[in-house]
Amino acid sequence: MQGQQGLSMSVLLALGFIALVSCGVFAWCCVRKVDNPELEERLLAEAIQEFMPGLKREDVEELLQDADRWKCTVCAFLNTTDKTTCSLCYTSKDVRFVEPTERDLISSKFTDGVSTRSSFLGMPTARPSHRSKSVANGRLSRQTSKNRLLRMTSFFQHVLLPEDLNAKQRSARMRKQWTREVEDDQIVWVQHFLDSEDFPASYVITLNPTRRNQTMLEVVVHDVVTQVPTEELGKEGRKAIECVPLEHVDGHMSVLNTPIAPHIWRQLLPLSKVAFSYKYAWFLHQASALVTPFEELHVKSKCLRELVFEEAMENLLFLQDRALCAITRFEFIGEIGLDAGAVQREWYMLVAHALLSEESGLFFISNRDDQSYFINPNSEFAVQQTELYRRFSISHVEAFRAVGRFMGRALLDGQVLPLHFSPVLFKAILGVPMTLDDVESLDRNVHKSLRYVLENNHIDALALTFSETEQRGHFVAEIPLITNGNNIEVNDGNKFDYVDLKVRYLLFTRIEAQLAALVQGVYDIVPPELLLPFDHKELELVLCGLPDIDVLDWEANTVTSTNLKESAVLSWFWELVRSLSSEEHAKLLQFSTGSSRVPVQGFKGLTSYDGRICYFTLKGIPYTSGAYPTAHACFNRIDLPLYPRRDLLEDAIKTLLLSDVTGFNLE
Repeated sequence: MQGQQGLSMSVLLALGFIALVSCGVFAWCCVRKVDNPELEERLLAEAIQEFMPGLKREDVEELLQDADRWKCTVCAFLNTTDKTTCSLCYTSKDVRFVEPTERDLISSKFTDGVSTRSSFLGMPTARPSHRSKSVANGRLSRQTSKNRLLRMTSFFQHVLLPEDLNAKQRSARMRKQWTREVEDDQIVWVQHFLDSEDFPASYVITLNPTRRNQTMLEVVVHDVVTQVPTEELGKEGRKAIECVPLEHVDGHMSVLNTPIAPHIWRQLLPLSKVAFSYKYAWFLHQASALVTPFEELHVKSKCLRELVFEEAMENLLFLQDRALCAITRFEFIGEIGLDAGAVQREWYMLVAHALLSEESGLFFISNRDDQSYFINPNSEFAVQQTELYRRFSISHVEAFRAVGRFMGRALLDGQVLPLHFSPVLFKAILGVPMTLDDVESLDRNVHKSLRYVLENNHIDALALTFSETEQRGHFVAEIPLITNGNNIEVNDGNKFDYVDLKVRYLLFTRIEAQLAALVQGVYDIVPPELLLPFDHKELELVLCGLPDIDVLDWEANTVTSTNLKESAVLSWFWELVRSLSSEEHAKLLQFSTGSSRVPVQGFKGLTSYDGRICYFTLKGIPYTSGAYPTAHACFNRIDLPLYPRRDLLEDAIKTLLLSDVTGFNLE
């Protein structure tokens, strides 16, 4: 018996010694720089296995594919049943959205005495589709009494009308507007609804256009129909990007104007119609195949925290060939910390915040309703005032190419970014058709003004001309929409031409050089085929993750140490988290993971190391007077002292949230 006890004691001592050595090795890796990259990679992988379940992001998505789902009536997104609101538009699960084309049917059913909610929810939503090769019908006649609809919506209490939609819901609903279909062995865009039915013109952004002739537009000038060019050609007789009328678009081509083989289309089109989980799982598998193996080539990026944005733009432009998709390890100069995930996440977060800042000169808030950003038309001048141009000699067009590559790398690395871009940018990246409806997501007031021009007579009283005012440098300049446009008055005879040119200008012409660079930059990293199955809101979801933090999801997907489960500190912690504001949630998440954003899969999709799943973990540690929670952001872990009183925990958490939660000088 004594021999067995002695043996057990020896084993425990041996295991303790091994654990001590392992911790020492990992600490050495974190504090010192290993000269051998392959050894560093192997030691790092071994050190973090304890915190990982052996899954990758694609594995999590595949586990969700058979989950029961409900369909959002506003945007048609399929949400898992544990979600009470839509992940795309945040519409409540029990809300029924009524399309304009359903109003007559609803009104007739209501007046016929249909008052059961079940029959109302089961009504069909049929509507003829507009197609890219045909001219859209004129404005539909709507004779439904609005008062009757209001009485009906009051009766059902969970009915939503188009005029009730907020900015997020309007944007998400637009994902249903266009789909690709096969007709007579041709790939065509099919339009399923159009709010501005009296103005059906549609446009598609195309890079590297092959047509050498200018796009001509017939405009009524002084009561005479005149052909004018919509855009000026470059010196070589062609443009890098073009806004092409939908009827001239070849549906078989990508946004880069490169052909996509028929057998590829046969795979992509069915994929575009399935639930998002299937698309995302497919994308993750395809993206993993693009990554250059670490042992063949990898990039080590060292940067100064105070110049992280400028150096990121420079480094992204420098990458070539296989380095574009190589694994990158980040290091902040002068800080202790080996990149096992958290340093990379913080690098992405810092660069994203910097490029949206007013100081970068690249973007501005175009829509005050949802605080979404669009390309700054005055970026050439604005960037010339920054360190990016003065110190690094990077022009505004080069900067947008780097921004595109930054977005592409984020897609490849599985990073989620706080880039609240206008839907117009995501549509441009995907080559989705755009119409007057899209101006609403860009600037609702301008959209209302254009609607007024179309819907009213005697427009000449507004004293409009075929021109637009825009900031150029320090001054406001008058930009003609066509040659001599500032001398051509808008009247009832040419107002449709005016709106046509104004829509093109707002969505494209004023930022065409910047847009061409950004779109090309994205596809420097990922081939266009990988993004084709997504609509613009799904692409935003993949790139930006979930903007709001669901504390219930956070708690449900947290691993907790045994000693903490047995302590009141655990319940105190989650009570405190639930009481925090949205901004404080984001800071706490940044403190514990290195990122303030939640992956598209929620907290079950948190990663640590090259896309490997690493659950959020709470570990109880002995309490000492004045102790604070400690974060191991590489492992998404917080070491939580076992506080004897709730107020001590609350004071510690609030103190942490008041401090700077970035940096890697401390654990």
